[in-house]
Amino acid sequence: MSRSADFDDFGDSGDAEESGALPGFVTDPVGVLKRRWMWMVPVLLIGAVLSGYYLYQRSPEFAARATILVSSQEISQQFFISTIESDQLEKVSAILGELLSRKNLAKLVAQHDPYSVVGDVEVLTLEDKIGIMRSRIVIGPDRRNAANFDENSSATVFEVRFASGDAQKTADIVNALATGFTDIHLRMRSRQARLTTDFLRAEQEQAEEDLSRQERKITEFKKRYRGELPSELATSLGRLDRLQSQRQSLALQIAETESRLASLAASGNDVELDSPEALLRSLRTRYKSQRSLYTEEHPNLVAIRRQIENLKAQIAEDGIEVPLEAEQATTLAGAARFTLTELRRQLAQTETEFEVLDRRVALVPERQEELAGLEQRAEFLRENHRELLRKVGQAELAQAVESAQQGERATVIDRAVTPMRPDSSPLKMLVVLIVGTFGAAIALAILLELVDPVIVSASEIEANYRVPVIGSIPRLDDTGSGQRG
Repeated sequence: MSRSADFDDFGDSGDAEESGALPGFVTDPVGVLKRRWMWMVPVLLIGAVLSGYYLYQRSPEFAARATILVSSQEISQQFFISTIESDQLEKVSAILGELLSRKNLAKLVAQHDPYSVVGDVEVLTLEDKIGIMRSRIVIGPDRRNAANFDENSSATVFEVRFASGDAQKTADIVNALATGFTDIHLRMRSRQARLTTDFLRAEQEQAEEDLSRQERKITEFKKRYRGELPSELATSLGRLDRLQSQRQSLALQIAETESRLASLAASGNDVELDSPEALLRSLRTRYKSQRSLYTEEHPNLVAIRRQIENLKAQIAEDGIEVPLEAEQATTLAGAARFTLTELRRQLAQTETEFEVLDRRVALVPERQEELAGLEQRAEFLRENHRELLRKVGQAELAQAVESAQQGERATVIDRAVTPMRPDSSPLKMLVVLIVGTFGAAIALAILLELVDPVIVSASEIEANYRVPVIGSIPRLDDTGSGQRG
């Protein structure tokens, strides 16, 4: 590789030291243009031709824009609590996911196809159109209107932008997207409010069923353990006292009857006449003794009266008459024995009732603990049911507010109009192409300078050939006068 010695001026040693750290062509850009213009001009021409061809083939695009205002609910939060999640990012992401779905974009392509058709053959497939449309749709916060709202404002302005080669269809697509945004926003909030209400109503019905089941358990428990419940303890204790008194009274009567029988036996009057008249006499005696203990409605007195009436009927039917003296002489021992038997039976019955009631009273603490557990569970279910009823009421109110569109709303404030001139993107593309063409030409010149370098200073001679520079010849201008470069 040869090195050219065609340089303008070596300069002094100070200049060489200052420029020795940089390549020579960096300090001599004009020289680079003079040396490499024959290579740079074809690159510029080719770039200009390709740029013009691209701009000629590229159809103009029209951009349309619409704005949407998402405002807070009209009714104050003091009157009801909204059941809808207010996460703005999550909500907008869900709306965009449905708005830019394949199904929705396919419908837009079918209604407003903004893409060209050559003859009877479509240039692009449906999937290609959907992909291009999705890539050119821009939906996001409107930065230009953000200054009109303070930091504490709950209102947000979104913009919808789209660009295509058909001005009218571009505006129609933008308006359809803006309307779809508001419709999806309203439908999503209504669906969320309805689902929340349905869920809470189902929970409330389940809680009501659980509460009814628990109350039935308490009712069955009270029926099963009647007499052992805490509410019946006072009654049971009172009855125990009465049975205890009755038991003592019966024991005293038995002792008196046994003493009377012993006296009759000692006097020789222990004669028993097994006849209806004797039995009637004993029943009357027993009735008188029982009447001193019980009321007329007591089962013992009712049974004795029934027996007396039956015996009277039998005596009347037989027509037997017994002298009063014989009756009095023969019925004393029999009446005493009958009374003793009846008193012992009543004592045994009283003892049984006392033991059964005493066992029930002993079980009251255990039943009280079991009943307290059931009632505590019922109270918990009752409180849960009341809370769910309150939440269902709030959810129904929130759903009514959403149905009346008094909650958070999305409204199209500026609809897209038909663009009168193309989008400014072709002009931007032209600037990019021009800058790229000049950049390619300059890069080629630098590459040639690196491949075939040119010596432009004395320091490069000293650095490359390791010889000192003794002197330099000044450049001669057109007039022939000497001038140092």
